[in-house]
Amino acid sequence: MMGPDVELLEGEQLMVDAHELAYRQITPKMYTDDGKIASHVFGPSSSDQDKPSYSRASVVTAQESRDWHSANASTPSAGVWAVSVGEVVEAKRHVVDDSKTPLEVYGIRAPGHCFVDFRGLNRGQKKELRASLLMCALRRGEIPTEEPLADGQLFL
Repeated sequence: MMGPDVELLEGEQLMVDAHELAYRQITPKMYTDDGKIASHVFGPSSSDQDKPSYSRASVVTAQESRDWHSANASTPSAGVWAVSVGEVVEAKRHVVDDSKTPLEVYGIRAPGHCFVDFRGLNRGQKKELRASLLMCALRRGEIPTEEPLADGQLFL
């Protein structure tokens, strides 16, 4: 099921339930001018160390993951999309739960944090994996959530 390139660090474990979803937060800047999701969003940014952040559906709801992201990240979430563990495995990669890895002093981590492992892939392989994950997410459609309330806002 997994290739020989799996290298787990302290506190990491492979996610093995093929049906479990991994939620990806999509921020406003991840959309193209015509409102479509940009092709790079399911892969790592330059600061991700080839480990783009997702959240486990078995630990948090899509709404909880969006709310946490909007409250803690520099850019709020504009929506939640997802890929399944099985879809990642079909693309010959894996999803790693790193929620029990040691944190840096004053570090924070989203509840149910996990990542799709892009480590060891060359540029072309990363592009292919991002495209595959994007297609899976688009077939599934956006996961329904509500925009988080603004500070001090009681009702919509």
